Amino acid sequence: MIAGKEAGSRHFERGAALPQFLQFDGEPSLSGWGSIANSRSTFEEQLGKSGWTYFFLAGTIKTAAYGFNRQTALDSALKQLAKNVRSQECNSFEITDVATRQFSGVFRVTVSAHARHFQEGR
Repeated sequence: MIAGKEAGSRHFERGAALPQFLQFDGEPSLSGWGSIANSRSTFEEQLGKSGWTYFFLAGTIKTAAYGFNRQTALDSALKQLAKNVRSQECNSFEITDVATRQFSGVFRVTVSAHARHFQEGR
């Protein structure tokens, strides 16, 4: 699995107002979005001290894409997911599941996630 593209990874829109403690992993794996380097425990501890709210939108977003290359199909599914999250006016998402199936050389990658949003204050 590609780092930052697995279940449990959190992605934030670059350029959105975000707390200073967030540390992005290297180069963005998805155009306009970055995954964070903070471990879950560090993230939650810092969030509690920061005065920011990170809320969760109910319901799962699920996208699927096809391709002759698994990575290409995954990237396409993530682009669709990011577009969906933006349409909900959210600036973050957390991947909950990535499933891959292959048939006759064609990959089908399904990505499930929850839209999330950061805002300063309550």
